[in-house]
Amino acid sequence: MGSLKATIPAALAAGMLFGAGAQAGMTTTVFALSDHPDGNVSPPPYGLRFDNLFTTVGGTGGTTSFSMDMFGDTTLTVNDDGLGTISIDIVGTVYGGVDTGAGYGYGEGAFALDFSYTLNVTPDGTGWDVNPADPLNNGTLTALAGNADLTTGEVFTFEGVATDGGASFLFLQDGHRLGGHPEIDPNVWVGRGWVNTAAGLGGTHDFLFIGELIPAPGSVLLLVGGGAFGAIRRRR
Repeated sequence: MGSLKATIPAALAAGMLFGAGAQAGMTTTVFALSDHPDGNVSPPPYGLRFDNLFTTVGGTGGTTSFSMDMFGDTTLTVNDDGLGTISIDIVGTVYGGVDTGAGYGYGEGAFALDFSYTLNVTPDGTGWDVNPADPLNNGTLTALAGNADLTTGEVFTFEGVATDGGASFLFLQDGHRLGGHPEIDPNVWVGRGWVNTAAGLGGTHDFLFIGELIPAPGSVLLLVGGGAFGAIRRRR
């Protein structure tokens, strides 16, 4: 999970978002994201898998994954205007490359992740889903400085796609694939969504992460002062 040190500033920032949203009639809910502990090709752990992504730039193919835990700054923000329009933004810095089992090979480095679901987002219990898929639900991974294989600023674009069941993305408090991980708070949200490039790549391409609600402004100081972050998560 993301560190407490990284979570507190994010929580304070979330407080500003909640306040601004209330004034404008918009409700804004922010979650801190971390790698899911039950990824099919973990280790290394990941929150986004995008096999063969680097073949689009002439690089090496194969299993490719990106961790949200390295920097701990990835968030999911739900904006609801109260009139039926809801959007979800997933933004942060991830670290990854071609999966070698023990680490990463081609493309290893940091990437800026920015993905938005702006269409077909609806409430689902205590969470949200996106159904049907739409190519206008899309985003980018951008290579950051220090990558030995990719040019700084190299942009990879991708979009939401549907599974056989039709859904494109789910963010629910349903314990998805957490049954074998008692160290994880069962009340966390689990996000999973299916993506690909517009041209389509072979392999597996999906989000798989867990999300913890960043408290509303009135709760932040209570949590920090009382050391109550343990009530939100169970430390690994």
